[in-house]
Amino acid sequence: MDAYAARIERTAALPRAGFWRRWAAVLIDWIVVALPFQILAAILFTATAGIVQMDNGFFSFCAPTKTVPEQLDPAPPHDSNFAQVCRISFFGAPTGAILRVGRITREGTTTTTVSQSYMLDADGKPVHGTSIDWIVALAFLIYLVGMAWKTGRTVGARILGVRIIDSADPAASGVPVRKLVIRYLVMTIGFLPMFAVLVYQLVAVGGSADAMFTGDFFRWFWYAAVLGGLWGVVLTFQVATKRDPVYDRLAGTAVVRTRGVEPPYPPQ
Repeated sequence: MDAYAARIERTAALPRAGFWRRWAAVLIDWIVVALPFQILAAILFTATAGIVQMDNGFFSFCAPTKTVPEQLDPAPPHDSNFAQVCRISFFGAPTGAILRVGRITREGTTTTTVSQSYMLDADGKPVHGTSIDWIVALAFLIYLVGMAWKTGRTVGARILGVRIIDSADPAASGVPVRKLVIRYLVMTIGFLPMFAVLVYQLVAVGGSADAMFTGDFFRWFWYAAVLGGLWGVVLTFQVATKRDPVYDRLAGTAVVRTRGVEPPYPPQ
C-alpha cells in the first residue's frame, strides 16, 4: 500500500464528530465572533443616534405598538392588523431597533403571516440606516476558514474536542484554503436558490412583503424553501449518523473527534 492510500485509510478509521458536538462548537464560535461586534454595535448605536446598528443581537424584546408612522417605505402589507417594535440590546445597551408591521390571516387550520420590517433610530423613528450584520457574517466566515487553514481548529472545536482535517494528509497542521472554500460552497449550495429568490425580491420589487405573496413569486420562493429544507435534512442526517456529509466528501475533508483518540495530526 502506498503512502497516500495509507493516509486515506487512517483517516477513514478516525471517529467522526457527531451532530451535537459540531453544533455546540459552531455556537461557541459564533459567540466568540459576535461578542466584540455587539460591543461595537452598542457604541455605534449611541454615537449615531441609531443610524448604524446591529439587528441580530444576544437580547431582543418585542412589544405590540399602536403607533405606526405614515408613508413607510416600502409600504406595509395591505390590510395590516398588527405592529410591534423589537428592541435589540447587549446587557441593556441598545444595539438595534426594528418596527414590524404586518397581516395575520387564518383560514381553517392555516395561519399566514406577512410582515414588513423597518429600522428605527434612537428616538423610535423610521430611518434608512446602516446595518452591520453583513459584516458580522463575513467576519464569521473569514474566522472559520482562517482558523481551519492555520490549525484545523476553531475556539469552539478546541473546547469540544473536534478538528477539521485534510483527508489526504491528516497529519498536516491545517487544511488547504482551496478545500475549505469547496467545503463551504457545497455546504450552502442547497440554500442558494432561496437566497437568489430573496435577492430578486429585494431588487426587483423593492423589498415589498406583499409582492412575496402575489403572482409567481411565492410559488418559486416555496420551491426554493422546500429545496433548502431538504438539503438541510440530508446534511443533518449524514452528520447525525457520523458519516462524512457530502460537502466533506467532495472537498476531501473530515471532522473528527480528538479527545481520547490517538492522533495522526499535530498534538493538542
